[in-house]
Amino acid sequence: MTSFFTFSRACAAHTSLRWLLLALAVAVFHPARAFERSDGLTVQCEIERNGERRVVSEQWLGHGESGDRHPALGGAAAVVRPDAEGWPVIYFDHVTVKGIRAKDPHMLDFIFYHECAHATDPALSEIDANCEAYLHLDRLGLMNEALERALAHTHRKMMRLPSRYGGSGAAFWDKTMACVSERRAAVLAPAGG
Repeated sequence: MTSFFTFSRACAAHTSLRWLLLALAVAVFHPARAFERSDGLTVQCEIERNGERRVVSEQWLGHGESGDRHPALGGAAAVVRPDAEGWPVIYFDHVTVKGIRAKDPHMLDFIFYHECAHATDPALSEIDANCEAYLHLDRLGLMNEALERALAHTHRKMMRLPSRYGGSGAAFWDKTMACVSERRAAVLAPAGG
């Protein structure tokens, strides 16, 4: 009977090891591809290139501890970079995201759709990606006057930004809203006139 239990334990250990290796392989080769919005809904950024549709992979960097910000993001909450095949990947900074999720979760939704806009069209400027994020949230019914004010406040707190963002958070937001107004006006304008 002892040999049977020894054999059973060995089989169980072998089976457990196989499951563990399978789980690790799935985690390594299929990174997390879902973002949880502030309303609790899990969403993905889907893009199409050359007739092929894909879900944009997400990589979460850092451990979420204060002082553990990931240098590859340059202080940003998220960035888009191409993978080895040229497909976009959204990289999130755990530390930054953790703080935003706690204080201003709607801003995190905005950041996700901003980065998804970059993934969809890598040629978009920062202002155009902001514009796309705003309009997308609006189409989803996730934008209202209070949330717009909160986003404006968060942007305006950013004092100095690179020129591609308009030089300051205030300029970045003002240019974003100018784009939103132009895009809304274009939709409402009569054709040919």
